[in-house]
Amino acid sequence: MADKNFYSQNISQQITSGQLLPSILKSSLVLLFSFMLISLAGCDSSSSGGDNGDGSGGSEMTGGDDTGDQTGGGGDMDAGGDTGGGEDGSGGSIVEAGGTLPPNPETFAYVEGGTESQTLDYYRIEGLPSQTASKREIESSTGRPAIVWFHGGGWVTGSKDNIEGIAFEIAELAGFHLVSVGYRLAGQGADPWPGMIQEVKSAIRWLRLNADMLGIDPDHIIVTGESAGAHLAAMIASSHGVAGLEGTVNPGASSEVQGAVLFYGPYEFDTIVGQGLEVLVTAMCGLELNPLPVWFLLDCPLPGSFDLDPLSACNSDDLTEASPVTHVDGTDPPMFVASGTLDCFVPWQQALDMQNALNAAGVPNETSVTQGGEHDADTLDVTAEQVVMFLDENIGK
Repeated sequence: MADKNFYSQNISQQITSGQLLPSILKSSLVLLFSFMLISLAGCDSSSSGGDNGDGSGGSEMTGGDDTGDQTGGGGDMDAGGDTGGGEDGSGGSIVEAGGTLPPNPETFAYVEGGTESQTLDYYRIEGLPSQTASKREIESSTGRPAIVWFHGGGWVTGSKDNIEGIAFEIAELAGFHLVSVGYRLAGQGADPWPGMIQEVKSAIRWLRLNADMLGIDPDHIIVTGESAGAHLAAMIASSHGVAGLEGTVNPGASSEVQGAVLFYGPYEFDTIVGQGLEVLVTAMCGLELNPLPVWFLLDCPLPGSFDLDPLSACNSDDLTEASPVTHVDGTDPPMFVASGTLDCFVPWQQALDMQNALNAAGVPNETSVTQGGEHDADTLDVTAEQVVMFLDENIGK
Protein backbone atom coordinates (compact mmCIF):
# COMPACT_ATOMS: atom_id res chain seq x y z
CA MET A 1 0.00 0.00 0.00
CA ALA A 2 1.35 3.43 -0.91
CA ASP A 3 1.40 6.05 1.83
CA LYS A 4 0.70 9.73 1.35
CA ASN A 5 4.40 10.69 1.39
CA PHE A 6 5.34 8.07 -1.20
CA TYR A 7 5.63 10.44 -4.15
CA SER A 8 7.70 13.22 -2.59
CA GLN A 9 10.00 10.73 -0.86
CA ASN A 10 10.69 8.71 -4.00
CA ILE A 11 11.19 11.70 -6.27
CA SER A 12 13.64 13.09 -3.72
CA GLN A 13 15.49 9.76 -3.66
CA GLN A 14 15.76 9.70 -7.44
CA ILE A 15 17.11 13.25 -7.55
CA THR A 16 19.66 12.36 -4.85
CA SER A 17 20.74 9.21 -6.72
CA GLY A 18 21.12 11.11 -9.98
CA GLN A 19 18.22 9.55 -11.89
CA LEU A 20 16.52 12.90 -12.32
CA LEU A 21 19.56 15.19 -12.25
CA PRO A 22 18.95 16.43 -15.84
CA SER A 23 15.65 17.82 -14.57
CA ILE A 24 16.87 19.65 -11.48
CA LEU A 25 16.70 22.95 -13.34
CA LYS A 26 13.05 22.32 -14.08
CA SER A 27 12.41 21.47 -10.43
CA SER A 28 14.05 24.71 -9.30
CA LEU A 29 11.96 26.73 -11.72
CA VAL A 30 8.81 25.06 -10.43
CA LEU A 31 9.59 26.24 -6.91
CA LEU A 32 10.18 29.75 -8.24
CA PHE A 33 6.87 29.69 -10.10
CA SER A 34 5.06 28.49 -7.00
CA PHE A 35 6.43 31.36 -4.90
CA MET A 36 5.46 33.80 -7.65
CA LEU A 37 1.95 32.39 -7.84
CA ILE A 38 1.50 32.61 -4.07
CA SER A 39 2.63 36.25 -4.11
CA LEU A 40 0.33 37.05 -7.01
CA ALA A 41 -2.60 35.38 -5.26
CA GLY A 42 -1.99 37.40 -2.12
CA CYS A 43 -2.53 40.57 -4.15
CA ASP A 44 -5.90 39.36 -5.47
CA SER A 45 -7.57 37.25 -2.83
CA SER A 46 -11.04 38.48 -3.76
CA SER A 47 -11.33 36.09 -6.69
CA SER A 48 -10.52 32.86 -4.88
CA GLY A 49 -9.94 33.28 -1.17
CA GLY A 50 -11.90 30.81 0.94
CA ASP A 51 -13.97 29.48 -1.96
CA ASN A 52 -13.99 25.71 -2.31
CA GLY A 53 -15.77 25.92 -5.65
CA ASP A 54 -14.64 24.90 -9.08
CA GLY A 55 -15.20 28.20 -10.80
CA SER A 56 -18.98 27.76 -10.91
CA GLY A 57 -19.82 29.59 -7.69
CA GLY A 58 -18.96 26.72 -5.34
CA SER A 59 -22.27 24.95 -5.95
CA GLU A 60 -20.60 21.54 -5.84
CA MET A 61 -19.62 22.00 -2.20
CA THR A 62 -22.72 23.58 -0.73
CA GLY A 63 -25.27 21.82 1.44
CA GLY A 64 -25.70 23.79 4.63
CA ASP A 65 -23.31 21.76 6.78
CA ASP A 66 -19.58 21.25 7.14
CA THR A 67 -19.42 17.90 5.37
CA GLY A 68 -20.04 19.05 1.83
CA ASP A 69 -22.36 16.09 1.32
CA GLN A 70 -25.07 16.88 -1.21
CA THR A 71 -27.04 13.77 -0.36
CA GLY A 72 -27.25 14.47 3.36
CA GLY A 73 -25.39 11.41 4.60
CA GLY A 74 -21.82 10.43 5.34
CA GLY A 75 -18.83 12.68 4.82
CA ASP A 76 -18.54 12.71 1.07
CA MET A 77 -20.29 14.26 -1.88
CA ASP A 78 -22.14 11.86 -4.17
CA ALA A 79 -23.25 13.81 -7.22
CA GLY A 80 -22.82 11.43 -10.11
CA GLY A 81 -25.16 10.31 -12.82
CA ASP A 82 -27.76 7.56 -12.71
CA THR A 83 -26.33 4.47 -11.08
CA GLY A 84 -29.18 2.12 -11.80
CA GLY A 85 -27.61 0.33 -14.76
CA GLY A 86 -28.15 -3.09 -13.23
CA GLU A 87 -31.92 -2.64 -13.37
CA ASP A 88 -32.32 -1.73 -17.03
CA GLY A 89 -31.87 -5.16 -18.53
CA SER A 90 -28.08 -5.01 -18.71
CA GLY A 91 -27.85 -8.29 -16.80
CA GLY A 92 -27.32 -9.83 -13.38
CA SER A 93 -24.74 -9.32 -10.69
CA ILE A 94 -21.02 -9.55 -11.41
CA VAL A 95 -20.28 -9.92 -7.69
CA GLU A 96 -19.43 -13.26 -6.11
CA ALA A 97 -18.47 -13.27 -2.45
CA GLY A 98 -16.29 -15.73 -0.62
CA GLY A 99 -12.99 -15.47 -2.46
CA THR A 100 -9.50 -14.48 -1.35
CA LEU A 101 -6.41 -13.21 -3.12
CA PRO A 102 -3.04 -14.91 -2.70
CA PRO A 103 -0.27 -13.03 -0.85
CA ASN A 104 2.09 -13.42 -3.80
CA PRO A 105 1.16 -12.77 -7.42
CA GLU A 106 2.12 -14.43 -10.66
CA THR A 107 4.19 -12.12 -12.86
CA PHE A 108 3.87 -11.93 -16.63
CA ALA A 109 5.57 -9.86 -19.33
CA TYR A 110 2.97 -8.11 -21.47
CA VAL A 111 5.50 -6.88 -24.05
CA GLU A 112 7.59 -9.50 -25.82
CA GLY A 113 11.25 -8.67 -25.31
CA GLY A 114 10.28 -5.75 -23.07
CA THR A 115 11.83 -4.42 -19.88
CA GLU A 116 11.11 -5.37 -16.27
CA SER A 117 8.82 -2.35 -16.07
CA GLN A 118 6.64 -3.81 -18.83
CA THR A 119 5.35 -6.62 -16.65
CA LEU A 120 2.19 -7.11 -14.62
CA ASP A 121 1.39 -8.90 -11.37
CA TYR A 122 -1.66 -11.15 -11.40
CA TYR A 123 -3.47 -11.95 -8.14
CA ARG A 124 -5.86 -14.77 -8.98
CA ILE A 125 -9.05 -14.81 -6.92
CA GLU A 126 -9.46 -18.17 -5.21
CA GLY A 127 -12.08 -20.02 -3.18
CA LEU A 128 -15.20 -18.73 -4.93
CA PRO A 129 -18.23 -21.04 -4.92
CA SER A 130 -18.16 -21.14 -8.71
CA GLN A 131 -14.56 -22.35 -8.60
CA THR A 132 -15.56 -25.37 -6.54
CA ALA A 133 -18.45 -26.27 -8.84
CA SER A 134 -18.57 -29.32 -11.06
CA LYS A 135 -16.12 -29.68 -13.95
CA ARG A 136 -18.93 -29.07 -16.45
CA GLU A 137 -19.96 -25.83 -14.73
CA ILE A 138 -16.36 -24.62 -14.61
CA GLU A 139 -15.80 -25.37 -18.30
CA SER A 140 -18.91 -23.39 -19.22
CA SER A 141 -17.81 -20.40 -17.16
CA THR A 142 -16.46 -17.29 -18.89
CA GLY A 143 -14.07 -16.49 -16.03
CA ARG A 144 -14.21 -13.79 -13.41
CA PRO A 145 -13.98 -10.01 -13.93
CA ALA A 146 -10.58 -8.39 -13.41
CA ILE A 147 -9.82 -5.05 -11.80
CA VAL A 148 -6.58 -3.62 -13.19
CA TRP A 149 -4.51 -1.26 -11.01
CA PHE A 150 -2.11 1.45 -12.23
CA HIS A 151 0.26 2.92 -9.63
CA GLY A 152 0.83 6.60 -8.98
CA GLY A 153 4.06 8.52 -8.68
CA GLY A 154 3.74 11.49 -11.03
CA TRP A 155 4.62 9.32 -14.04
CA VAL A 156 8.26 9.40 -12.85
CA THR A 157 8.40 7.07 -9.86
CA GLY A 158 6.66 4.08 -8.31
CA SER A 159 6.13 0.50 -9.43
CA LYS A 160 3.47 -2.19 -9.70
CA ASP A 161 4.28 -3.13 -6.09
CA ASN A 162 2.62 0.09 -4.91
CA ILE A 163 -1.05 -0.86 -4.55
CA GLU A 164 -3.56 0.87 -2.28
CA GLY A 165 -5.32 -1.47 0.14
CA ILE A 166 -8.76 -0.57 -1.20
CA ALA A 167 -7.89 -2.27 -4.50
CA PHE A 168 -7.42 -5.59 -2.69
CA GLU A 169 -10.61 -4.98 -0.71
CA ILE A 170 -12.65 -4.33 -3.85
CA ALA A 171 -11.29 -7.43 -5.57
CA GLU A 172 -11.94 -9.78 -2.65
CA LEU A 173 -15.36 -8.32 -1.87
CA ALA A 174 -16.52 -8.64 -5.49
CA GLY A 175 -14.69 -11.85 -6.36
CA PHE A 176 -12.52 -10.16 -9.01
CA HIS A 177 -9.01 -11.01 -10.09
CA LEU A 178 -6.58 -8.17 -9.33
CA VAL A 179 -3.89 -7.11 -11.80
CA SER A 180 -1.21 -4.50 -11.10
CA VAL A 181 0.46 -3.14 -14.22
CA GLY A 182 3.99 -1.78 -14.39
CA TYR A 183 4.93 0.73 -17.07
CA ARG A 184 8.04 2.58 -18.17
CA LEU A 185 8.38 5.94 -16.46
CA ALA A 186 8.82 9.35 -18.04
CA GLY A 187 12.49 10.16 -18.52
CA GLN A 188 13.40 6.57 -17.63
CA GLY A 189 12.64 4.56 -20.74
CA ALA A 190 9.10 5.62 -21.64
CA ASP A 191 8.55 6.56 -25.25
CA PRO A 192 7.65 10.22 -25.85
CA TRP A 193 4.00 11.13 -25.41
CA PRO A 194 1.67 9.39 -26.18
CA GLY A 195 3.96 6.40 -25.63
CA MET A 196 2.92 5.85 -22.02
CA ILE A 197 -0.80 5.59 -22.75
CA GLN A 198 -0.09 3.33 -25.73
CA GLU A 199 1.95 1.10 -23.44
CA VAL A 200 -0.71 0.67 -20.76
CA LYS A 201 -3.36 0.03 -23.42
CA SER A 202 -1.18 -2.78 -24.73
CA ALA A 203 -1.38 -4.34 -21.24
CA ILE A 204 -5.19 -4.38 -21.47
CA ARG A 205 -4.98 -6.06 -24.88
CA TRP A 206 -2.54 -8.66 -23.47
CA LEU A 207 -4.99 -9.49 -20.68
CA ARG A 208 -7.80 -9.96 -23.19
CA LEU A 209 -5.63 -12.10 -25.50
CA ASN A 210 -4.71 -14.31 -22.54
CA ALA A 211 -8.08 -14.29 -20.80
CA ASP A 212 -8.62 -18.05 -21.10
CA MET A 213 -5.25 -18.86 -19.56
CA LEU A 214 -5.81 -16.38 -16.73
CA GLY A 215 -9.45 -17.21 -16.08
CA ILE A 216 -10.52 -13.62 -16.80
CA ASP A 217 -13.86 -12.65 -18.26
CA PRO A 218 -12.71 -10.52 -21.24
CA ASP A 219 -16.03 -8.68 -21.26
CA HIS A 220 -15.60 -7.40 -17.71
CA ILE A 221 -12.27 -5.61 -17.31
CA ILE A 222 -12.24 -2.60 -14.98
CA VAL A 223 -9.35 -0.15 -14.65
CA THR A 224 -8.39 1.66 -11.47
CA GLY A 225 -5.49 3.65 -10.08
CA GLU A 226 -4.36 6.57 -7.97
CA SER A 227 -2.89 9.92 -8.97
CA ALA A 228 -0.89 9.47 -12.20
CA GLY A 229 -2.27 5.93 -12.35
CA ALA A 230 -5.81 7.31 -12.19
CA HIS A 231 -4.93 9.55 -15.12
CA LEU A 232 -3.77 6.53 -17.14
CA ALA A 233 -6.88 4.55 -16.15
CA ALA A 234 -9.11 7.46 -17.15
CA MET A 235 -7.31 7.76 -20.48
CA ILE A 236 -7.83 4.05 -21.16
CA ALA A 237 -11.52 4.30 -20.26
CA SER A 238 -12.23 7.47 -22.24
CA SER A 239 -10.05 7.20 -25.37
CA HIS A 240 -10.79 3.75 -26.75
CA GLY A 241 -10.22 3.73 -30.49
CA VAL A 242 -8.74 7.26 -30.64
CA ALA A 243 -6.25 7.36 -33.50
CA GLY A 244 -2.69 7.75 -32.28
CA LEU A 245 -3.38 6.63 -28.71
CA GLU A 246 -3.76 2.88 -29.22
CA GLY A 247 -0.29 1.79 -30.36
CA THR A 248 0.53 -1.40 -32.23
CA VAL A 249 1.74 -3.80 -29.50
CA ASN A 250 -0.42 -6.87 -28.86
CA PRO A 251 -2.72 -6.53 -31.86
CA GLY A 252 -5.81 -8.68 -32.28
CA ALA A 253 -7.68 -7.55 -29.16
CA SER A 254 -9.44 -4.44 -27.93
CA SER A 255 -8.21 -2.07 -25.20
CA GLU A 256 -11.80 -1.18 -24.32
CA VAL A 257 -12.75 -1.52 -20.66
CA GLN A 258 -16.10 -1.82 -18.94
CA GLY A 259 -15.56 0.43 -15.93
CA ALA A 260 -13.12 2.73 -14.12
CA VAL A 261 -12.45 3.58 -10.46
CA LEU A 262 -10.33 6.71 -10.19
CA PHE A 263 -8.61 8.02 -7.06
CA TYR A 264 -7.37 11.65 -7.01
CA GLY A 265 -6.07 11.83 -10.56
CA PRO A 266 -5.48 14.76 -12.94
CA TYR A 267 -8.00 14.83 -15.77
CA GLU A 268 -7.89 18.35 -17.26
CA PHE A 269 -4.50 19.97 -17.85
CA ASP A 270 -5.98 23.23 -19.14
CA THR A 271 -7.45 24.00 -15.70
CA ILE A 272 -4.96 22.37 -13.34
CA VAL A 273 -2.67 25.41 -12.89
CA GLY A 274 -5.51 27.74 -11.88
CA GLN A 275 -6.91 25.12 -9.53
CA GLY A 276 -3.49 24.61 -7.99
CA LEU A 277 -3.34 28.35 -7.35
CA GLU A 278 -6.69 28.21 -5.57
CA VAL A 279 -5.37 25.46 -3.30
CA LEU A 280 -2.10 27.31 -2.62
CA VAL A 281 -4.03 30.42 -1.59
CA THR A 282 -5.65 28.48 1.24
CA ALA A 283 -2.16 27.88 2.75
CA MET A 284 -3.21 24.29 3.49
CA CYS A 285 -0.50 22.93 1.20
CA GLY A 286 3.14 23.65 0.57
CA LEU A 287 5.24 23.49 -2.55
CA GLU A 288 4.54 19.83 -3.19
CA LEU A 289 1.65 21.07 -5.36
CA ASN A 290 3.46 21.94 -8.59
CA PRO A 291 3.33 21.13 -12.32
CA LEU A 292 6.67 19.32 -12.49
CA PRO A 293 5.16 15.86 -13.21
CA VAL A 294 3.24 17.19 -16.23
CA TRP A 295 6.50 18.54 -17.65
CA PHE A 296 7.97 15.04 -17.45
CA LEU A 297 4.91 13.34 -18.94
CA LEU A 298 4.77 15.61 -21.98
CA ASP A 299 8.47 16.53 -22.13
CA CYS A 300 7.64 20.23 -22.04
CA PRO A 301 10.34 22.83 -22.72
CA LEU A 302 11.13 25.40 -20.07
CA PRO A 303 8.69 28.33 -19.94
CA GLY A 304 9.81 31.91 -20.34
CA SER A 305 11.48 33.61 -17.42
CA PHE A 306 8.51 35.86 -16.63
CA ASP A 307 5.70 33.52 -17.63
CA LEU A 308 3.41 32.91 -14.66
CA ASP A 309 1.88 29.82 -16.27
CA PRO A 310 4.41 26.99 -15.76
CA LEU A 311 2.70 24.90 -18.47
CA SER A 312 2.67 27.68 -21.05
CA ALA A 313 5.58 26.22 -23.01
CA CYS A 314 3.97 22.79 -23.27
CA ASN A 315 2.50 21.87 -26.62
CA SER A 316 -1.15 22.90 -26.33
CA ASP A 317 -2.27 19.99 -28.48
CA ASP A 318 -0.45 17.59 -26.14
CA LEU A 319 -2.08 19.16 -23.07
CA THR A 320 -5.49 18.70 -24.66
CA GLU A 321 -4.82 15.18 -25.95
CA ALA A 322 -3.41 14.06 -22.59
CA SER A 323 -6.52 15.28 -20.71
CA PRO A 324 -9.05 12.48 -20.24
CA VAL A 325 -11.95 14.96 -20.28
CA THR A 326 -11.11 15.70 -23.92
CA HIS A 327 -12.10 12.19 -24.96
CA VAL A 328 -15.20 11.62 -22.81
CA ASP A 329 -18.30 10.73 -24.82
CA GLY A 330 -21.46 8.69 -24.47
CA THR A 331 -19.72 5.43 -25.33
CA ASP A 332 -17.50 5.52 -22.24
CA PRO A 333 -17.97 3.01 -19.40
CA PRO A 334 -19.29 3.90 -15.94
CA MET A 335 -16.74 5.67 -13.75
CA PHE A 336 -16.34 6.15 -10.01
CA VAL A 337 -14.28 9.27 -9.19
CA ALA A 338 -12.89 10.10 -5.73
CA SER A 339 -10.80 12.92 -4.28
CA GLY A 340 -10.32 14.97 -1.10
CA THR A 341 -10.24 18.70 -0.37
CA LEU A 342 -6.86 18.52 1.41
CA ASP A 343 -5.09 16.88 -1.52
CA CYS A 344 -1.72 18.62 -1.79
CA PHE A 345 -0.56 16.86 -4.97
CA VAL A 346 -3.51 17.04 -7.38
CA PRO A 347 -6.16 19.78 -7.00
CA TRP A 348 -9.40 18.16 -5.87
CA GLN A 349 -11.33 20.26 -8.40
CA GLN A 350 -9.99 17.92 -11.09
CA ALA A 351 -12.57 15.38 -9.90
CA LEU A 352 -15.31 17.91 -10.60
CA ASP A 353 -13.92 18.53 -14.09
CA MET A 354 -14.21 14.81 -14.75
CA GLN A 355 -17.66 14.64 -13.22
CA ASN A 356 -18.89 17.53 -15.37
CA ALA A 357 -17.57 15.92 -18.55
CA LEU A 358 -19.15 12.56 -17.68
CA ASN A 359 -22.49 14.13 -16.82
CA ALA A 360 -22.51 16.18 -20.03
CA ALA A 361 -21.92 12.99 -22.04
CA GLY A 362 -24.51 11.00 -20.11
CA VAL A 363 -21.95 8.54 -18.74
CA PRO A 364 -23.05 6.83 -15.47
CA ASN A 365 -20.77 8.03 -12.70
CA GLU A 366 -20.45 8.59 -8.98
CA THR A 367 -18.18 11.37 -7.76
CA SER A 368 -17.08 11.53 -4.12
CA VAL A 369 -15.14 14.52 -2.76
CA THR A 370 -14.25 14.06 0.92
CA GLN A 371 -13.96 17.16 3.08
CA GLY A 372 -10.47 16.94 4.60
CA GLY A 373 -9.48 13.98 2.44
CA GLU A 374 -5.85 13.85 1.35
CA HIS A 375 -3.81 12.28 -1.45
CA ASP A 376 -4.30 8.91 0.18
CA ALA A 377 -7.23 6.53 -0.30
CA ASP A 378 -7.26 5.73 3.44
CA THR A 379 -8.30 9.34 4.18
CA LEU A 380 -11.30 9.33 1.82
CA ASP A 381 -14.86 8.52 2.83
CA VAL A 382 -15.01 5.79 0.19
CA THR A 383 -15.48 2.13 1.00
CA ALA A 384 -14.94 -1.00 -1.05
CA GLU A 385 -18.64 -1.79 -0.54
CA GLN A 386 -19.61 1.54 -2.09
CA VAL A 387 -17.41 0.98 -5.13
CA VAL A 388 -18.54 -2.63 -5.64
CA MET A 389 -22.19 -1.59 -5.44
CA PHE A 390 -21.59 1.09 -8.08
CA LEU A 391 -19.85 -1.35 -10.41
CA ASP A 392 -22.46 -4.05 -9.94
CA GLU A 393 -25.38 -1.72 -10.54
CA ASN A 394 -23.84 -0.16 -13.64
CA ILE A 395 -22.04 -3.01 -15.35
CA GLY A 396 -23.89 -6.23 -14.54
CA LYS A 397 -23.43 -9.46 -16.42
